[in-house]
Amino acid sequence: MDSPTTSQQGLNLFVRDSYVRSSWIAFFSLWVLWGLSYFLRHAVNPDKDNYPLHQQQQQQNHPGDTEAVVGGTNVAGNRKLRKHDTMTDRLRRSHDVLFENTLMLLSVLTLNTFGDGATRSVMVLSWIFFAFSLIHALTQGAYGHYLIRLGFNLIFFGVALAIGGLAFSRGWW
Repeated sequence: MDSPTTSQQGLNLFVRDSYVRSSWIAFFSLWVLWGLSYFLRHAVNPDKDNYPLHQQQQQQNHPGDTEAVVGGTNVAGNRKLRKHDTMTDRLRRSHDVLFENTLMLLSVLTLNTFGDGATRSVMVLSWIFFAFSLIHALTQGAYGHYLIRLGFNLIFFGVALAIGGLAFSRGWW
């Protein structure tokens, strides 16, 4: 049996580092939240209406209907129709946030791990990414506004760029 090469030994030592392990624990924690939101999204809304509210509105308001939607309000004026009016839509927004952030963190942590990059700084950034993802998912579940999404997405992109930059500056030689 051949002995492992120097690069394999270096990767094994890198992966055993406690900071690298903690970075992957942050990823796994985010993954668990995403899985929980995936479950809750389907538990709250059985298949009876599997479409978001705005798709249901488009299906219900055909040109031949007596009631049409004008400016977000139906002609009868019963209630304001909003895109995210139900608990199901709120859970979907939270699920989407967790899904996208899980994939983003996975990509930069993989880049850092395979590149034998930074350890402690990436661990700190991973937990910051996790904390902001949790806050953002809760915010989207309670109240969705485009400026809130913009602010959080700038934070996520900046932290992901920092992790990716550290992966290349400290590794990949």
